[in-house]
Amino acid sequence: MDNIEQRTDYLKRWAALKSERSTWDAHWEDLSAQFMPRAGRFQTTDRNRGDKRHNDIIDNTGLLAKGTLGSGLMAGMSSPARPWFKMATPDQDLNKYGPVKLWLDAVTKQMLRVFHKSNVYRVLHTGYEELGVFGTWTCINQRDYRNVIHLHPMTIGEFCIATNWRGEVDCLYREFEVTVRQLVIEFGLENCSNTVKGMYQRKLLDAWVPLLHCIEPRYDRDPTKRDSLNMPYASVYYERDSNNGKPLRTSGYKKFRGLAARWAVAGGDVYGHSPGMDALGDSKQLQHQQLHSQRQLQNAQLNSRFPSMTFHDDQNDLPCHLPGRF
Repeated sequence: MDNIEQRTDYLKRWAALKSERSTWDAHWEDLSAQFMPRAGRFQTTDRNRGDKRHNDIIDNTGLLAKGTLGSGLMAGMSSPARPWFKMATPDQDLNKYGPVKLWLDAVTKQMLRVFHKSNVYRVLHTGYEELGVFGTWTCINQRDYRNVIHLHPMTIGEFCIATNWRGEVDCLYREFEVTVRQLVIEFGLENCSNTVKGMYQRKLLDAWVPLLHCIEPRYDRDPTKRDSLNMPYASVYYERDSNNGKPLRTSGYKKFRGLAARWAVAGGDVYGHSPGMDALGDSKQLQHQQLHSQRQLQNAQLNSRFPSMTFHDDQNDLPCHLPGRF
């Protein structure tokens, strides 16, 4: 299969995955507006925008509840202030053997040190919040020569997932933008398109370039080979708008390196549902009530500036209030 045909296949599947996900987008946008205005990337151009996004929020009770949920999950499941996991072997008797216990304890401490030096805890805290609001959260676990491990988080709307027969997520596509400088440093100028090379030569280093990253099972591999092009999972990067068909990088993983968490899944659904979805109506009603209360207060303040006179209507024997009468 040549490069152009392969790129076409990836783009077709990306379009199909987005179409499958499209029924969730409007719901996620509502959740973002109520609980996480800075989260959600439903267009690639949504990145790095500093415009006001809290216009739908008058009462921040929902924001505080989201923060409490994220902090509670962080403290209860993966607190950086204490050891939150222990290494063990499948053999319970072996776990009781002195030298094995010492080795497992040393490995646990080393892993905790690695997590502290990397961005794991910062990413997990944000992930817990998004998981509680949107029901689905994803990041990519990449090897890092500086910190051993580095997580690349994704917010809702910039990725699509698919599941296998067991209902496990084994496919991840994401669309995102990087600058020309970032692109050249990561992939090398020789692997970039002519358009990017031209921008780099003209010193347009901060221009944005859309990319597509595809991670999925590789079915056409040779199991007898151990190189990256024959690993069980393929990882392919493309410039989304390039026409030459050449990938920026083609590699692979021995295991699926996407961490795709879903709060709860109904039946054969791919994406999860969340407490945020349950509380969305309450949050909207709260905003409406607060807005109505503010309007009543403004009207009361306005009326207090104009005294009114009360007298009886002789025909109906009812009190009448006429503003502006002295």
